[in-house]
Amino acid sequence: MGTRKPEDIRSIALISHGGAGKTSLNEALLYDTGLISRMGRIEDKNTVSDFDSEEQKRGISISTSLATIPYKNKTIYVLDTPGFADFVGEQRCAMRISDGAVVLVNATAGVEVQTQSVWAFAETFE
Repeated sequence: MGTRKPEDIRSIALISHGGAGKTSLNEALLYDTGLISRMGRIEDKNTVSDFDSEEQKRGISISTSLATIPYKNKTIYVLDTPGFADFVGEQRCAMRISDGAVVLVNATAGVEVQTQSVWAFAETFE
């Protein structure tokens, strides 16, 4: 990849209530850009970002993970954050160091408590 210029680097945090699809979106991004040959599934315990044995056992993200995605001569750092309230500090730290955030909403459940919480925190960064 060579030397990266700061203006060619972006970072985004994937944030939401637990179970809204952050890890699945991260898998899709990695797959669609050709970085992995097949998408992992949380149920199969083989996603790129949930590599810790405790995360695999529980079926949830516990720590923020980082994926590096080259795209059109740019580098995008994707921070896949845990969504449950117990780990809200992980989401807040990821938002502090990111250029932006993608808020995911569960299509079935709609906006949930943690969705509102992370949205409100993200708004403080304008």
